[in-house]
Amino acid sequence: MSEDTIITLPNNLIPNKTRLRDPSGFTGTLLYLGPVASAKSSTEIYAGIAWDDVTRGKHDGSVICRRTNQIVRHFKCGPTQGSFLRLNKVDTGVELTPELMRGRYVEPDAELVAPGNLLPHVAKTSGGRDKPIEFWGELKIRNRQQLEVVEDISLRMLGIARPCGDKEKAGMEEFRHLKGIDLAANLLCDWEDVLEILRQFPLLENVSLASNRINDLVSAREGEFSLIRSLNLNNCNIGSFRTIQLLGKSMPKLEELCVAHCDLSDIGACNSECSTDDEDDKPSALAEVFQNIVLLDASDCHLTSWEKQ
Repeated sequence: MSEDTIITLPNNLIPNKTRLRDPSGFTGTLLYLGPVASAKSSTEIYAGIAWDDVTRGKHDGSVICRRTNQIVRHFKCGPTQGSFLRLNKVDTGVELTPELMRGRYVEPDAELVAPGNLLPHVAKTSGGRDKPIEFWGELKIRNRQQLEVVEDISLRMLGIARPCGDKEKAGMEEFRHLKGIDLAANLLCDWEDVLEILRQFPLLENVSLASNRINDLVSAREGEFSLIRSLNLNNCNIGSFRTIQLLGKSMPKLEELCVAHCDLSDIGACNSECSTDDEDDKPSALAEVFQNIVLLDASDCHLTSWEKQ
């Protein structure tokens, strides 16, 4: 590639932050964006991805340079965790829109799965005969699953990466009654996006963000989510206890907190000193923040000392 060659990179893809998925639904984190030394074209842009499934890839982020026959490392990951994909083979997920939420449930007047209370399947009896499978109460179940009446909704593994745009925010008003939302295993990677989504549901009490690589929080508004009692942050790639303190400050009634597989090894330092002079962003003392906690899952959080941590 000539030194004068100018390569334009997409501005919506941020290495070490952006979450991606491939056409098969596998998810990973973008670690590199640019040309690849082993590619035929020296100007084509590839996404270097570390997959969540560590066996999904083909390498550790290094390749053999087509020009020099030397090893070139573009990023670092597990030995079979990395892949380079063309940009048209990955996407950055979808917005959490009213249409997506409605699509999780069947409309009351939709075609029945079991007309006449019979499913379109049969089971074999011990004598080898086909026996129809009955399904009773389909309409009763469907009526109880309408978004207008449910209080908890599961939006797991839908590729949600950000809140909806301004044009669709008005449509989210019909879901303000929800008290529980499960957003586990999506593509959320920015706390500002996460907090904006939570603000759309002012009655929330139970929230799961598990298995989203959201990293660390910079600031939070005190008491903003005063009704949230349960928060699941397992496998969220959190690397500082300060994030937990700030969340606790914004969720003063938190009773259940799951932070398994996050790195909270700096808990001692975070509890004794603050890294900012801004009193509004200063994390409160540990005892002040978590006055109501009755359940805490801190499995595999790099905690090694009862006294210091």
